[in-house]
Amino acid sequence: MVNIILISHGAFCEGLLASLQMIAGGDYGVRAVPLIPGEAPEAYREKLAAVLRESSDNSGSGTIILSDIAGGTPFQSAAYLSKDFKLGLVSGMNMPMLLTLALERSEETTLEELAEKAGISSTVGVKATVFKKGEKNNVQNLVLTRIDDRLIHGQVMTAWIKNKKRIRLSSWMMVQRMMSI
Repeated sequence: MVNIILISHGAFCEGLLASLQMIAGGDYGVRAVPLIPGEAPEAYREKLAAVLRESSDNSGSGTIILSDIAGGTPFQSAAYLSKDFKLGLVSGMNMPMLLTLALERSEETTLEELAEKAGISSTVGVKATVFKKGEKNNVQNLVLTRIDDRLIHGQVMTAWIKNKKRIRLSSWMMVQRMMSI
């Protein structure tokens, strides 16, 4: 399976990883390697190489590295290490990109496919809206709704739905609805 590593100036990559854990419920094997203020480029490159060695498997699938900005020390370090490792390097990482790659990655997904998905998802997830006071907006009125409270060990299934009225859905109804999409 293709590995995913996040690299950035400072704690940005660690924050994205923490957000992935919060939103998706796990880290999906994603690793974060921050460049700490004052860290020498050579020391950072060796730290990144060590993580690449640890996460590399014998399948030859490679690693996709998501970087904060092109041309910075983390990006340049990864580009330098591409001579020793099979890498895909993508700059401009964001949450939609990370969610897409982490949740859609499988044993069959190739490094090239993930790199393409990274490019597409990076712009699809970006929305720019200006709200003016008193104007009606087109943002959907969504609520986080409890679907079923009878899951194992007190787990609760929830989903975002349009806020039309209060309804109670069983997990069976929700599965049927999701299968019809």
